[in-house]
Order: sequence, then C-alpha cells, then structure tokens
Amino acid sequence: MVGLELTFIPNFFTKTAQLPEAHEPYIRVVGILAIILGVYYYQSAKNELTPFLKTTIVGRLIYFLGAVGLVVTQIAPPLFIAFGVLDLLGAVWTWQTLKSEGKM
Repeated sequence: MVGLELTFIPNFFTKTAQLPEAHEPYIRVVGILAIILGVYYYQSAKNELTPFLKTTIVGRLIYFLGAVGLVVTQIAPPLFIAFGVLDLLGAVWTWQTLKSEGKM
C-alpha cells in the first residue's frame, strides 16, 4: 500500500512522516520499488520460498536499525522509528512462523 501511496500521492506520505513536500521524482521511484518488493514478498510467500523469506528477516532488522540510526543522528524525524518497529514486528512474525513450521 505504501508503494502505491508513494507513487501516486507522495505528499500524503511526506505530510504524515513530517517531511517537506516532495517535488522531485525520486519518491515516486521509491514507491515503484516498494511495489516491486511487495510482489517479490507475495510470490515468495505464496510459493513458500523459505530462503528468500529468511533473508527478509535480516533485511527487516537492517531497516529497523537504519531507521533508529537516522533518528538518533537527527537526519529523520522520530516517526521513522515507528516505521522501523513495523518492520521489526514483521521480522519477528516471519521468524516465528518459519520456526513453527520447522524451517528455522
């Protein structure tokens, strides 16, 4: 959903994230990349591609740490930690699901 928002109504996101209005195309490019990643995640879950799903756990942890780092260094507003926490929760959920299926 965020990918669609960034692609088609990016300033709704920037306002919510307490960022300045976006006038450059880069935020829309990030939106398109988010849509593509969403397709990858969907297909890997649908087809039970366990190695990819395990890798997403690492990626989500990296994003969480990166978001915290951006806030601590005052590059990003504190709201970014909330985005990181969502990814952290996604990592925990994926790990627990794979563990319960005996794939971890």
